Amino acid sequence: MTSAAFFNFSLKKVLVQEPDSLKRARLKIVFVTLVLSILKVVILLPIVFGNIPDNQLYRLYFVFALYLLLTKYLLSRPDNINVVSHIIISTGVLAVWSNLFFFGQQLNLITIQFMFMVSFVGYYLINSRFAVIYSLVAIFPVMVYLLTNKAWHLGKTTQELPSPAFEITVLMNFSTMVIIHYMFYKAFRDNVNEKEKLNKQLHQNIAETKALADSRSVFLSTMSHELRTPLNAVIGMTSLIRDTATKEQGENLDILEFSATSLLTLVNDILDYNKSENDKIALEPIPVHLPVLLHKVCTGLQQKANEKGIKLLLEVDDHLNDKWVITDPTRLTQIIYNLVGNAIKFTEYGHVSIKATAVSLDEEQIIIDFSVSDTGIGIPDDRQQLIFEPFVQASADTTRRYGGTGLGLAIVKRLLGLFNSEIKLESKQNEGSVFSFDVKFELYTGSIAAIPLSSGIHNSLAGLNVLIAEDNPINALLLVKLLSKWNINTIVTKNGQEAIDAHLAGSFDVVLMDLHMPVKDGYQAAIYIRALNDGCKATIPLIALTASVSHNIYDKIKQAGMDDYLSKPFQSVALYQKLERVYAGKKSQPLQNAT
Repeated sequence: MTSAAFFNFSLKKVLVQEPDSLKRARLKIVFVTLVLSILKVVILLPIVFGNIPDNQLYRLYFVFALYLLLTKYLLSRPDNINVVSHIIISTGVLAVWSNLFFFGQQLNLITIQFMFMVSFVGYYLINSRFAVIYSLVAIFPVMVYLLTNKAWHLGKTTQELPSPAFEITVLMNFSTMVIIHYMFYKAFRDNVNEKEKLNKQLHQNIAETKALADSRSVFLSTMSHELRTPLNAVIGMTSLIRDTATKEQGENLDILEFSATSLLTLVNDILDYNKSENDKIALEPIPVHLPVLLHKVCTGLQQKANEKGIKLLLEVDDHLNDKWVITDPTRLTQIIYNLVGNAIKFTEYGHVSIKATAVSLDEEQIIIDFSVSDTGIGIPDDRQQLIFEPFVQASADTTRRYGGTGLGLAIVKRLLGLFNSEIKLESKQNEGSVFSFDVKFELYTGSIAAIPLSSGIHNSLAGLNVLIAEDNPINALLLVKLLSKWNINTIVTKNGQEAIDAHLAGSFDVVLMDLHMPVKDGYQAAIYIRALNDGCKATIPLIALTASVSHNIYDKIKQAGMDDYLSKPFQSVALYQKLERVYAGKKSQPLQNAT
């Protein structure tokens, strides 16, 4: 609230500038207290003039002049309402003391009124600490008087106000109390109503925001499904054609696959950030051999490094060679892949180095320091914290030259939060950067033989009968071509109901079930199959194939009775491993998403 003009005499002009209802009420209470006090003096002066001692008359003059000045000061400097409030309450305290020990020298009704006004007005106008102090100072002389005078009554003395001045003073004091109480109650009620109105608006805004967030999540999930479905066909067909392609065709296929994979990376970044923003990512603990995981990451990025003519170096602590840890390999891979991919992107010459070093080890846990260093463009000091914010890169020039969504490091930061870790950065512009983080892992103490290891792809699935439920003809064709390479027999159905009918009529070893299909979707078909009376048909392995990335997709698949799933686009190795288990006669356990 700004100060009003010095010659302002309007309370309304002051109140218009104050948005807070309680502060407006305080201004009104102070103003009314001053005006009523001035009015009281104006009424009393003609009555008591010449009928009371001079010292009492001078006190009335002083109060009249003081309150006039305070009224003017309040209207011109409303921000200083606390100063005015303190002065008003102080005059009330002085009135109590002077009435008892200087003027009347006896307890009377007016003195008690002033004591009460000091107490409750203090709590209305100033903070509680000062109000307590003022109340005690006003009550103290009254208590002293009561304790030191065995006989007392509310009478009059020779120095008391003459009638009707005494009665008028008492009446106006009571009127002031009633008006102040009413004004504060009204302000309190208005404030409560205002807060209730704001709360209703807040609840409405929260509901609208939640609906908007839910619709955004649904939109992103839908767009993901629509984008990942054709990408599955592009990447899958590229992989199939490469086996019979010429050298020139292979180079073209590499470009095609790189473009499709880059597009998939962008889609995944946006979806992963959306899920992390809504706290819908949870880590899935799996036994992992870190040297193998890091080697796979480097292998996947080696071609990208070779194209830029830079070295990609991997250094793994020897202490990790015989250690298995419990962690989420998908998310850990995502963190390292993003960091290494960024390092390669922003490095024009030199090298990118990945290091994993054991910094602490006992029988149950191990702490590993991961670092990714490069000899790239580096990051200016004033941008080193900003680059971990979503959609932010080191500069506009960086975005133009290197592209990207600016989500990679934001996702890394949020994923590391799930590992109870944080990213650290050391960088000098034009000299390179070092990103590092520590993670505490639990050591895996079970049998390594029980861990499913990648066995590669061999033509050992001949004779396996697979029922495919897929409404997208391109993806269905891709599956048929892929499975035929492994000498697998296939039957294709276009929806869940056709899949049920084919399953009842034929004999299959496993069903590859798309989730979003017409007539009956994959969930409905799975529930129906699991409810069959024929025990053999009801227990057939069901593997879901879906382009959906809904955060609760795994729970929904389990509830429908399916054993496993792959998200599109999937790696042929991942599908092969799952079918290999079926071929070996082992019942598939619910596994993690493989991509």
